[in-house]
Amino acid sequence: MKNLKRIFTLTWWLFICFLFFPITETKAQVIKMSAKDLTKESTAVLYGKCTKLKSEWNEDRRVIYTYVTIVAEEYIKGNLGSEAVITVPGGRVDDIIYEVSEMPVFTEGEEVVAFIRTNSRGKNLVTGGFQGKVKIEKDSQTGKRMVQANIITEEAEDQVPGQVRKAERMQLEDFVIKLKGYAKN
Repeated sequence: MKNLKRIFTLTWWLFICFLFFPITETKAQVIKMSAKDLTKESTAVLYGKCTKLKSEWNEDRRVIYTYVTIVAEEYIKGNLGSEAVITVPGGRVDDIIYEVSEMPVFTEGEEVVAFIRTNSRGKNLVTGGFQGKVKIEKDSQTGKRMVQANIITEEAEDQVPGQVRKAERMQLEDFVIKLKGYAKN
């Protein structure tokens, strides 16, 4: 009888716990950053071509990292050499895909503007998660290189601070000029 009462009591408390402390889904959150914030927080800002991707397990085979090699066309801030290798959590090794939310995905051959910070262990990481990679595309009509800046380039007077405005499409040269101005201040 004591065992039955004990089981009933434990079941009752377990029910109460599930009722008042529901299991919740957790999601990664990335702080919205402006182009100015990304530039200031980065060790280096560059634009260039992604020439190599290599995904591999870490030492204890718990996490897959992708090492992205970007041949720098120009540095806007800092200098990591002619080729910058960026470590991005996630990737594919054989049949195993390890995805990390809020991280950018690079592809070989694409041109990008990359915001990079070097951590205390000397690894180059993308600043601001997905915000730290801006793809460069050629305009089919003009042939000029353009960026689709999904990050805030300037705060407008009527804009709520930290709010991301509609993506701006601008020439790469204009975007670089803005970033160079942010790097100086």
